[in-house]
Amino acid sequence: MRLVYCRLKERYRLRGWEQLPYAIQDVASGGVVFLDEKAFQAASFCNGMVDVASPLLLPAHRRAVSLLKEQGVVEECAFGEGLKEEQKYRLIPCRYMRKAHWSITGRCNLKCRHCFMSAPHAKYGELSLEQCLNIVRQISEAGILDVSLTGGEPLVRNDFFDIVDALLDERIMISQVYTNGVLVDEALLNKFEARGIRPEFLLSFDGIGCHDWLRGVPGTERQTIDAIRLLRSRNFTVSIETALYRGNLHTLPTSLELFAGLGVESWKATPATDAGEWLYEKGRYTLSVDELYEAYLDFIPYFKAAGAPLTLMLGGFFLCRKGEESYRIPCKKYDGSGRMLRQTVCGSARNTMYISGDGKLLPCIPLSGMPIQDEMPDITKTPLCEALSDSKYLSLIDTRLEELLKENERCASCEHRLSCGGGCRAGSLAAGNEYLGVDESTCAFFKNGYEERIRVAWGGNDASGCAPGCGDFRRCT
Repeated sequence: MRLVYCRLKERYRLRGWEQLPYAIQDVASGGVVFLDEKAFQAASFCNGMVDVASPLLLPAHRRAVSLLKEQGVVEECAFGEGLKEEQKYRLIPCRYMRKAHWSITGRCNLKCRHCFMSAPHAKYGELSLEQCLNIVRQISEAGILDVSLTGGEPLVRNDFFDIVDALLDERIMISQVYTNGVLVDEALLNKFEARGIRPEFLLSFDGIGCHDWLRGVPGTERQTIDAIRLLRSRNFTVSIETALYRGNLHTLPTSLELFAGLGVESWKATPATDAGEWLYEKGRYTLSVDELYEAYLDFIPYFKAAGAPLTLMLGGFFLCRKGEESYRIPCKKYDGSGRMLRQTVCGSARNTMYISGDGKLLPCIPLSGMPIQDEMPDITKTPLCEALSDSKYLSLIDTRLEELLKENERCASCEHRLSCGGGCRAGSLAAGNEYLGVDESTCAFFKNGYEERIRVAWGGNDASGCAPGCGDFRRCT
C-alpha cells in the first residue's frame, strides 16, 4: 500500500483561540475555518510526517484529510517536507477577532461639519510611529490578519507607508483604506502597486453641490470626483459613504447616476449624527427618523428602476447587492426564533474591533466621543490580547440578547424583540439611552410598519434579514 504524506499549503496556518481552540487560518484572505476536534486532528496529521492513508488512522481522520485535499487546503508531499514554523499550531491567549478597523490618526486635512471624531480639531491626536508599530505587533499576536485603515484622514501621516509595510511584514492584509480622496494621486497608487496590494478605497461624498459645504473646504467635491476617476482608471475598487442631512436628501438620484457612471462598487448612505462637530450645528440640519425613512422609501423605486447598478446600503433600513432583484433589511438581524436569545447583540462588533486615534479599543467607530470611550482599554498601556480576554470591552461585545432583554423592559415586552434584537448599541447611546437601551430608529422601523412599506416600494419581491450575528460590514453596519 502506497504511503501518503500531506502538508498544509503555504497560505494556511493551524491556530486556536480561547473557546475556539481548533481552526485553520488563511493568510491570503484573512479568513478562518473553525473545526471540531477530530477534523482538527486530521489537519494536524498533514505535517509531512504522518502516513495519512494508514489503516491505523481512524476512518473519520482519513475522510477529513480527503476533504481537505478536495478543498485545496492540503497537498501531497514527500516524507519530511513539513510545515514552516509559522504554520504550526499556536493557541492564541485571547478571544477570536476577525478584523481590526484602525484610525491611525485623529488628524484631518478637511473641516467636516459633521465629524463625530472632531478631527478638524485633532481631538484624539496621533500616536507616534513607534506606538503604531507596537499596535501592529499586538494585532499580529492576537491572530488578526485583516485590517482597514482610517482616520481622521490616514493619508496625512508622512509615515503612512511605514505602517503599511509593518502590517505587510506580519502578513496582515490591508483590505480597505478610508479617505476623503484629496491626497489620492498617481504617486500614492504607484506605492500600493509596488507592494503588490490593491485595497478597496472607501471615499466620502455627500452629494453634488453639497459636498464642499459639509466638508468645509471649497473645491473638495471636484477633487473627490477626480480621485474616484483615477482609482477606477487604475482598477482599484471604490466604494462611497454619504452623510445625509436635510440639505442633501434631494441629491440621492443624481449621486446614484454619478457613482454608477464612475464604476463605483458600493454606496452606503447614513445620517449625520448629533456628535462631535455636528453638535455645533444645534440640530438645524439633523434629520428626524421619519424624514430619513421617507427619503429612503422614495429613493428605493428609483434605484430598482436603474437596475441596481451598485450595492446600496441605506443605513439599517435597506440593502441590495449590485445587480440583484431582491433586497435585505439589515436591522432585521435575527430570525425571530427563541434560539436568538443567545446571539450577541451586535454581530459586527463581535467580529470587527475599532482602534481609535489615541489607542482606545472600541466596539465600533460610532461610539467615538461618547462617554463610554473613557471606560475602554487603551492598548498602548493594556496589551490587546489581555483586552480581548478580560475587559469591559470584551464584556460589551460578548453581550447576548437575553442579557439586553433583562435590562431593557421596553424591548423585553416588544413583539419584534427576536427580530431586531434591540437595534444598534451606538444608536441607543446616541438617542440618550443606556448601552443596553432602546435604539429609537430601529424601534420606529418595526413599530411603524416600514418593512411592509419597503416591500411595496420595491414591488413585492421577497426580502430577508441578515444571517444571525453574521458580522459582515456590508450586511450589519
